[in-house]
Amino acid sequence: MLRSLLRASAALAFAGLIAPGVPSAAPGPGIAYDEIVRVVVNATPPPPGNFQADLAALNSPQPVAASPTPAPRKRGISIGNIAGVIAGGGNAGDVAGAVAGNVVSNAMENSVQNSLGAQFGGLAAAARNFLAPHLLRYAYWNGWERVDDVTAQTSTIRKCDAGQVIHLDLAAKTYAIYDPSAEPTPAPPPPLRAQRGRPQPQPGESPQPGTAVASLTEATRPLGAQMIESQKATGYDTATTFAVAQSTGSCHDGNTTIDTVQYLSTIARPTVNLCPVRRAPVPTTAGEAVAPSSGGGCRPTFSATRTGPTPPSNRLALYSLVTFGAGNGATPAPAAQGSGIGFLTERGNLKTLGAADAGLFSVPVGFTKSP
Repeated sequence: MLRSLLRASAALAFAGLIAPGVPSAAPGPGIAYDEIVRVVVNATPPPPGNFQADLAALNSPQPVAASPTPAPRKRGISIGNIAGVIAGGGNAGDVAGAVAGNVVSNAMENSVQNSLGAQFGGLAAAARNFLAPHLLRYAYWNGWERVDDVTAQTSTIRKCDAGQVIHLDLAAKTYAIYDPSAEPTPAPPPPLRAQRGRPQPQPGESPQPGTAVASLTEATRPLGAQMIESQKATGYDTATTFAVAQSTGSCHDGNTTIDTVQYLSTIARPTVNLCPVRRAPVPTTAGEAVAPSSGGGCRPTFSATRTGPTPPSNRLALYSLVTFGAGNGATPAPAAQGSGIGFLTERGNLKTLGAADAGLFSVPVGFTKSP
């Protein structure tokens, strides 16, 4: 629907609008924190400052109560029926108890496709991977990074200035070391299943060139300050709207809005020496959700505007909620609370690291090299 907006030229303008450049800085003091990421679908997300309660729920999942009589069979699946489980901290077993896991994945991917269009298809993989709340642990020191996936019992240590990326299997107590330029990447997700009644693009299809008037508008309003995890955090609510109008040929009218709520601490966002830039597990800003499109013959006339304060781009967010919605008008409003598809990131348990913590960034004693 908005493929023309996501061509390389538009993406560059978008990046300049929502992510002002900041000079590279030397690594700051060491820091560690826990992070909970999840998908929220058509439900009210946990509020800012709820990290400890959400962590407790994640560490102590409640079993699904058995029903005295089998529930009646229903045709199809409603995303809204499982939204409460997802948003309320339910685990994968809770979701599986409602519907089969692959059905949930397909429904989520179809929901992304229906609401946002094919150009946001990459978000479907993130939605599938984080249907249940997921706990990650981050540590930064000396320009190095360690990321622990608590659920998968794996850890990745990046010491790119030393030419090392270390993968640890914490369960098997094994390790592997890679050059930063040769670090293995996850396999791409399988293609989205075609839906009945919705024509899918055919391989090699070449649409006729067209024109359109494309616009990107960003409006930010301040939310004030709040204490989160004993840190003062400043809130911002930003609505980023894409719209295409007056389309001809291969271009198509349409619009979508990405609403980003952030609470930014005064702590500098950690940096890593000489490592390739990587996308977050789930989008934490509108910019992280958008990627250029290489296909299509649409050539839009593009404009971009911004109103309101500019959130600082170099501060650690303790709370980030990115909600996607689609509209039919030329200037859709931000998605209402409890509607749309949202990606939520909460951070807490912050602590300072120093030289005594250097062992976190090495292969632990007793681990053996993977064959």
